[in-house]
Amino acid sequence: MTDSLKYGLGALAAIVLLFLYNQSSQTSYEVSTEVIFDDKVENIKRIKFTDKTESLELVKQDSIWKIVGHDSLSVIDSKMDNIFNKVLKTKREMLITSKEEKWLKFGVTDSLGKHFIVYDDNDNELIHYIFGNTGQDYQHNYIRKDKSKDVYRTDSNVYFLLNTSSSYWGTLIKKEEVDSEE
Repeated sequence: MTDSLKYGLGALAAIVLLFLYNQSSQTSYEVSTEVIFDDKVENIKRIKFTDKTESLELVKQDSIWKIVGHDSLSVIDSKMDNIFNKVLKTKREMLITSKEEKWLKFGVTDSLGKHFIVYDDNDNELIHYIFGNTGQDYQHNYIRKDKSKDVYRTDSNVYFLLNTSSSYWGTLIKKEEVDSEE
């Protein structure tokens, strides 16, 4: 073997070793995610949204979702699909802070954030998260589990879906529909 071939193989081995080292060190930069709701959606019987002084509850009666206190409104199916396909499948990504004094900065205080609470048929709380949407990041939200100090960033923006307005969730039931139900 000539010297130039030995040097070439040595350089190639060094490059391969550097590449393998770089690949292994890059795995430490991957963001681990966790879905906020990992139970069965069939177990959900009531959903409550709270924003400052306003709140709204959706209750499942048989297989139909109803807005509590608004019998004249029929729940819009696409809004419920957004809850089940977007909000409940939201992933919390990286830990932002564990310090209570920084909650205000991320909008996840008990009074400033939007509360999203899900109950089962025995009225047991399945999840209770507080969503915040402050700052310049409009692609993500901040999320804190009730009674936890940890604030996480979410993988998507679902803040606007946590609306407490009954007109957002329902449409007026037409007179023909009311007559056919009786």
